[in-house]
Amino acid sequence: MRGVLLLVLLAGVSHAAAKPKNRFIRYPSWNNKMYPIWKDGDPRFQDSWKGGRMIFNVGNDSPTLTGAKVTFTIDLEFPHRQRERPDGDVVWTEDCVINGTGYRESEPVYPTQNTDWAAVFPDGTPVEQDKKPSYVFVWKAWGRYWQVADGSSSSLTVSTDDVPLGSYAMDVVIYHYRSKEKFIPLGYASSQFSITDQIPFAVSLDQVNDIVAGDMRFIRNRAIAFTVTLHDPSDYLGGADITFNWEFGDESGALISRELTVTHTYVDSGSFKPRVVIQAVIPDKACGPPAEATTEAPRPATVKSPGLVSTMATGLNVSMVRLVATAAGPLSSIGGDLPPEVRRPAALTGRAKRTVEDDPSDDDCVIYRYGSFSAGIEVFEGIEKVAIVHMDNVVTATPEMDRNVLDITVTCQGSLPKEVCSVILDAECFRPIHTTCNMVAPSNQCQLVLRNFFNHSGVYCINVSLANDVSLAATSAKVKVTMGPGISSPGSVATVLGVLLLVVALGTVAYSYNRLQSYRPLKDDTTASAGPQPGRAPGCSGASLFWNLLNRRGAVDDGPLLQDKPV
Repeated sequence: MRGVLLLVLLAGVSHAAAKPKNRFIRYPSWNNKMYPIWKDGDPRFQDSWKGGRMIFNVGNDSPTLTGAKVTFTIDLEFPHRQRERPDGDVVWTEDCVINGTGYRESEPVYPTQNTDWAAVFPDGTPVEQDKKPSYVFVWKAWGRYWQVADGSSSSLTVSTDDVPLGSYAMDVVIYHYRSKEKFIPLGYASSQFSITDQIPFAVSLDQVNDIVAGDMRFIRNRAIAFTVTLHDPSDYLGGADITFNWEFGDESGALISRELTVTHTYVDSGSFKPRVVIQAVIPDKACGPPAEATTEAPRPATVKSPGLVSTMATGLNVSMVRLVATAAGPLSSIGGDLPPEVRRPAALTGRAKRTVEDDPSDDDCVIYRYGSFSAGIEVFEGIEKVAIVHMDNVVTATPEMDRNVLDITVTCQGSLPKEVCSVILDAECFRPIHTTCNMVAPSNQCQLVLRNFFNHSGVYCINVSLANDVSLAATSAKVKVTMGPGISSPGSVATVLGVLLLVVALGTVAYSYNRLQSYRPLKDDTTASAGPQPGRAPGCSGASLFWNLLNRRGAVDDGPLLQDKPV
């Protein structure tokens, strides 16, 4: 009997633990009739919006430096076949039938109801807006509530003063105005965020002609730009005195700067570990002129946001998780994700853990905050001093046409290239005409001969770039290409001279034949003129061949630049 009773008790406890719980507790001031509270998993959520469930896109801009403000955002994503008009009404995008009910295109999903009533928040605070709100968002964290009346996109900004460091969750319930004095909950959402006493920031490393951005591999004797991006969306550090203490790991000494970007050049190859420590001296707002002593009753804090906000404080009773940060190795952000403008390929976020003994005194009414960054990088010898040392311009003849050959000799120093590319552009160096890229055969020296073919005279720009796994170097030049005025090939000259001798011989034979043959009346030649004339045909054919040859030699070739590869 006791065993059965124990099983029943365990089953009861298990059932109670599996029951859905309320995300929001009913407080005495909550207007449950106007703003009902449904438990997670309540089947009524399935039909809380016509056409399907709505999606809630919730985010925040943490990590947040203690004392700064954190902003939460929410965007409502409507079901398929629905869209929101500029006036805020949600309409159907096409004719459709859902659950046996027909809807027409452009028909409101929820037609506007009578708004002649006094809108209030769940705690009874009046909603002081000319237009009654379509949505009410109730945010909850640290045992407090914030109520916002807004459209389908809304935000809430709250201060972190006197909030312990740690990682938290901001819950939100979304209500939609449905009828007079009635809001229906559409669902719950949550957003994780964190508060830290270390300055959140990112560092990016950039170098000109870096082959793979973000791989932390760089070229010696070429400046590297170190850029700090402070993550301070609420401008808490706007009036702070911020200094950056850089050490680049190559025994070049320390660099103290107030600029967000500094440059450094490594003169040797090898592995290095650059590091920066940030110090922010922030004026303490608590050190303002003392106010006259007054006696007031406690009241909830008021928080401003883009929407109309009312707060309802219910005390602070939450558990905190203290995050311990170290400065060893590459670091990641505290809680949450950095926003897109800070999230870069080579970016690392850093914090430094300092002891109380290291902190300067706060007697001068300022607050000190710190942060640090360090990462390992590799520095290599790159391709250096690329130069075009010689250009040879020659006209060659082919069976189809004459082509102008330009041989370009390129040299470089440093590491050897693996690929070479040449780009031919117009005279203004703006419009590319032809591009050729080829792998470079292994060798013990950097000297290449690039062959380019041209069909037209003119002025051209030539860009030559050399690349290997870690570096890229380029050079350019302008060249004037001139096609030959006559025949430049010895074989072509001999051919033309032979043709000329043949024409002269044929002309002599024809002249002699005409002088020696007897006279015939004109009428006798009428019939013969319709057929071939053996005596004159060769002469005409020889002259035609000669002039056609000259005309062909003088014709302009309108074909594009040939796609020949360099050798």
